[in-house]
Amino acid sequence: MKRNHLPLKEFINQLKSTLKGKYNAAVWPIAGITLLYLALTALLALLFTRSAMMLGYATMLIMYGMISQVLLAVVEALGILVLWFLVTFGMYFVNMSILYSYQDQIKNPNLKVSATTIWKHFKHLNKNQLLRLTLYSSLFIFLWTLPLDIVAALVAKNQALVIAVRIANFLITFWKTLEYSQAPLLYRDQQPAFLGQSMRHALTASRRFMGGKKLSFFTVELVVSFLPMLVWGAIFGGLAYYGNYTATYFVMYAGLIIMLLGFCAYAPVVYLATAQFYEQSKPQSPISVEDAFVKTFKPVEVLTGEAYDDTADEPSAVDDGEPIVENQK
Repeated sequence: MKRNHLPLKEFINQLKSTLKGKYNAAVWPIAGITLLYLALTALLALLFTRSAMMLGYATMLIMYGMISQVLLAVVEALGILVLWFLVTFGMYFVNMSILYSYQDQIKNPNLKVSATTIWKHFKHLNKNQLLRLTLYSSLFIFLWTLPLDIVAALVAKNQALVIAVRIANFLITFWKTLEYSQAPLLYRDQQPAFLGQSMRHALTASRRFMGGKKLSFFTVELVVSFLPMLVWGAIFGGLAYYGNYTATYFVMYAGLIIMLLGFCAYAPVVYLATAQFYEQSKPQSPISVEDAFVKTFKPVEVLTGEAYDDTADEPSAVDDGEPIVENQK
């Protein structure tokens, strides 16, 4: 009997079984990539803050005719923003590579997630399609929240209404995020069919596939992914705050480092939980992957334009509709 709900205890036991003996091979590359991403993001944030301050100072020089200094500051700020986008999307592709590696491991228990498998997936990702997928997701969520943003702007003087609208917008964003959460995995299962197709079909399929599963997915993410990191962050983040409050800087830095390392060490569990939810949901779901994509993809004839060729079925002017008979000697 197919069901939408995944028993949490069964899910956690399966999670432990999958990680057993294979955690160490995955944690080092994932932790290293995460630390590198955080370091690059912090560096770019620092550089952008410095550039913004220089830009503010350079605008004061316009009255003295030093326009070149302003242009230089603008170019520097834009360059840092471009680098930030590249790093962000690069990390998104790495996340997808790790997620797909764990999906492969679930399908084939003999496989291990390692730096080699992550790099292999990263090289072979169709980055153009994945980029369009995440842009579509962001666009649709933005369009869903835009009307309430306009309402909030119109009632800006009434703080109670503004707060109510913001809460409603948060709930809409949360709901649509749950609906679109399986789009990258559904896309991967049907990747050959996406040739020449719109990536929004993956979002439609995810919305259908997640019908009745949103609460189950939220529970898994809350209990398995979020709460352990929240507790860890509260303990050692509180230690860091205590060290800062008492000017015991060794305690402060120790708390921050331990908190960060703990997050990196737990990252493989977060990736695996997402992939495992999808793989365990497929055989139990009333909606199959194929059913989720029903009436989404356009026929090849429509994509190539053959469906709109009015002359395709007409007889040619050479044979005038008559069968060609070979001359006999």
